Amino acid sequence: MSSLAPRLLRVAIVGRPNVGKSALFNRLAGASLAIVDPTSGTTRDRLHTTVEWNNKIFELIDTGGLVRDPQQLQAHIARQVAAALDQADLILFVTDAIAGRTPLDDYVSDHLRSLNKPVWLVVNKCDNPDLRLAWTDFAAYAWPQSFTVSATHGIGINALLDALANQAAAAEIPHFTPGPALAIVGRPNAGKSSLLNRLLGEERSIVTDIPGTTRDTIDALLPWQLPSRAGLSPFVITLIDTAGIRRKRAISSTLEAHSVRRAEAAINRASVAVLLIDAQSGVSVTDKKIAATINDAGRACVIAINKWDLVKKHVDKRAFTQWVRQQLPFLSYAPITCISALTGEGVHDLVNRACRVDAAARRSHPTSKLNRVLHDAFAANAPPLVHGRRLHLFYATQCGTLPPRFVLFVNDPRLVVHSYENYLVNQLRQAFHYEGTPLFLAWRPRRESN
Repeated sequence: MSSLAPRLLRVAIVGRPNVGKSALFNRLAGASLAIVDPTSGTTRDRLHTTVEWNNKIFELIDTGGLVRDPQQLQAHIARQVAAALDQADLILFVTDAIAGRTPLDDYVSDHLRSLNKPVWLVVNKCDNPDLRLAWTDFAAYAWPQSFTVSATHGIGINALLDALANQAAAAEIPHFTPGPALAIVGRPNAGKSSLLNRLLGEERSIVTDIPGTTRDTIDALLPWQLPSRAGLSPFVITLIDTAGIRRKRAISSTLEAHSVRRAEAAINRASVAVLLIDAQSGVSVTDKKIAATINDAGRACVIAINKWDLVKKHVDKRAFTQWVRQQLPFLSYAPITCISALTGEGVHDLVNRACRVDAAARRSHPTSKLNRVLHDAFAANAPPLVHGRRLHLFYATQCGTLPPRFVLFVNDPRLVVHSYENYLVNQLRQAFHYEGTPLFLAWRPRRESN
């Protein structure tokens, strides 16, 4: 991933599990970006954000808990922590005032000392005056800077932010041309994190065969340039990796429910949803539920059939995509593309298509051209009679984008039938090349003048 701005001070938050690293990350960022839960190992992937304080700006990185001899999923978390430490200019070593000093804290401290990087001790959970003396339990570590804070209650946070701002060079907030926000959604193990990592060219999100590996919603910036925009400055795509969405009855914990809610919220804040379908498993009931969620949110969409490299030798591509289309009637407007996040096959074409879909969802047209298309559609195919009366169009206007919305002024909205509304939507889609985005028509009455 290429640089988007002058190099910012990078601050990594590290420590053993359950010391409140994510709570501190959220408090310093001033937003609820990371899931906070007493369950050990809640944070798994690296979360990045920028923080502006006292006219200074720095990058903040949240990490999972460090443990001795990590196994299986913990080993993946450890690699994410190692990547954050490698990138960091300054490390916040977080400990727990209530639990006091533990052997695992000693292990983390020794590990950080071997890096030869600046480390500040942050004693968290100092929720009352008695606990604010708990830093003495950790004084033997002899780190040059120490802070007592309560991330939950905001105690001591301003002093820590002031100190961090003093370390950050005066920097302008990065300026770049914003592009679409793409939410990568799908059921567990569809390959969402693999796709994110493929696009970024690094292991930003943990990939395992364990369902529910991704918990937090991860935002990442990706510079991009469409082939048709040669000679223009590149824009920046916001990629949103999400937790796998499952049916409510299959959700087994409050933590998983919170992850799913964040994934569903990501659809609402994206401009385009990229729905990943597992080519080996086909379209599931959960995939249909996600498709309905995307449609209900009024979001543009591209359907990506992932793991195509594993089935393409014995599956007819055209027949398979037609079957997927039949299974997802909610997304009849969405283009379908076959990809492999593992090999990279079709991935760039997918992003290019998503960018064009985003452009279509933002498109607006002059009222004169819109009315010409709609009046021609009425003339070519008259509305059906309803109780002896026929729908008559006076004029129309576009009233919104993302998705495109239109208001049609007619003699009586009660004369609108669903099939004719679909006909008009298809006429607009063809005339204005509205690929990949839903279109919404609102009907308003207007009396005919004498």
